[in-house]
Formats: sequence, C-alpha cells, structure tokens
Amino acid sequence: MGSLRRKETEERYKEVRAHGGLDGPCVLCNKPALKTFTAWKIIKNDYPYDKIALVHDMLVPFRHVTQDQLTQEEIDELNDIKESYVHSTYEWILEATTKMKSIPDHFHIHMITAQD
Repeated sequence: MGSLRRKETEERYKEVRAHGGLDGPCVLCNKPALKTFTAWKIIKNDYPYDKIALVHDMLVPFRHVTQDQLTQEEIDELNDIKESYVHSTYEWILEATTKMKSIPDHFHIHMITAQD
C-alpha cells in the first residue's frame, strides 16, 4: 500500500525523523489542543495522511502513556468521546499497528475526514 501521505509530506516527515525530530520531548504532549476533554485532547497532525485525508487530527491522552497504561476512567472517557464527538465530527478512526507507530510511547488515535 505504501504511505498514506503525499510525496512532499512523506519526505518532510522522513527528514524530521532522520534528524531526531521525534526523539526529544514528546511532540504529542507539547502540541496545543484544538479541543479538550477531561483526560484527552484533540490535536492537529503535522504529517497528515494527505493522500486520503482532508482533515487529519489525533486524539491523545494528556498523560504520556501507552494504551495498556490507560486508567479505566480514561478508557471510559475515550469511549464516550468516540461515541459522541468523534463519530459526529470525523469519518474514520485509524490506529497504526505497533510496527508502524512513530510515537509508540504516547497512545494516540488518528481521526480523519476523507478527501472526496
């Protein structure tokens, strides 16, 4: 299948990764929120899947945790957010497999509105 990013976006993403741009402080922790909830925030993806996405945001917990470290309260709120806000705002929810995650230590879900 290849990348879900356009060539220019993929090259910019690879350049940032090659120079350690994702190795320092967590970019997800430091990213400003587009919308906040109690334990979660929605942020813009700087390297969107722009071959398929008109809008590409991410839902991330405020805490820097992996999926298996989420509390039951965080999981419950995640499910509530998905059932209400996400399902009425976006068309797709994507989650990369472990081998494809560029930021595996901070759980996040990709939310997309597709291109026409």
